[in-house]
Amino acid sequence: MNLKYYKTNYLVATILVLSVFYNWISKYIENFIIKYKILNDAYAYVGVFSTITLITSTIILIDKFGWKYKIFEWLINIPNLNGRYVGEVISSFQISGIPVRKTCVMEIKQTASRLHIYSYFGDIGTNLNTSSSESKVEQIKCEDNDIFSVFYIFSNETAPLFDLNNHLGTAQLKYFKDIKTLDGVYYNQRNNNGTIKVTYAQKKLLGRLI
Repeated sequence: MNLKYYKTNYLVATILVLSVFYNWISKYIENFIIKYKILNDAYAYVGVFSTITLITSTIILIDKFGWKYKIFEWLINIPNLNGRYVGEVISSFQISGIPVRKTCVMEIKQTASRLHIYSYFGDIGTNLNTSSSESKVEQIKCEDNDIFSVFYIFSNETAPLFDLNNHLGTAQLKYFKDIKTLDGVYYNQRNNNGTIKVTYAQKKLLGRLI
């Protein structure tokens, strides 16, 4: 688990408070279990109610689920980007002097400590999937104007029917929470660059263009 998005001081304080609370809970449970031989024997092997186990379980629950709610903003404050976004990519690559435009579907899977971005690209009008990409390294940063930026390195794989090379690239997108939109630029190894703009469409991920 990567804790880079957590506020360090608050995380340490949280662990200290939980350690005191769960230590009391653990001792209470142990005093109850010790009265029963079967439970006591099982606990000796498992120790599921130990202070460390309870703290770890709490942090895991916050990391996977709790961070999405405002009650935990004091501990971690990053936008919840989970979901499927639909929009368009405009490339510097041109055909007959016209920049290539493609449909872009971006699906994001996120916890408090992990962000993964899958993107699918297709010809506008035909809905024919031409390529897809997957993020390899990701970073969320809060800018001075309180707008969050998403940086990532991606690996792009061309669909079998198209004579294009697989490649790596980077992207920088700003997230506008009020309109649930990611808007930014990308660059790739093929010396092309362009813009990406996608807007939240739904919670469910489909793993495909359409």
